[in-house]
Amino acid sequence: MSEPLGGLLGSESISVFSFGDVVKLSGHSCPTVAGAYLMTLYALKALHSDELPIRGNIKVEMKGKKVKA
Repeated sequence: MSEPLGGLLGSESISVFSFGDVVKLSGHSCPTVAGAYLMTLYALKALHSDELPIRGNIKVEMKGKKVKA
């Protein structure tokens, strides 16, 4: 992902999130974590095939009512 704020602050302007990073952030690995990672990866490739997605400019919406867990 492109990270404009990181570039502005003198850090890397491109961030790479691997499956290992996602496992560290979630604290474990399971089929749900793996599935969510793969869905996100394929969705970003489909939506931004010619360019890097910009962190913070991605919005996810779902149809239907919210269900309280």
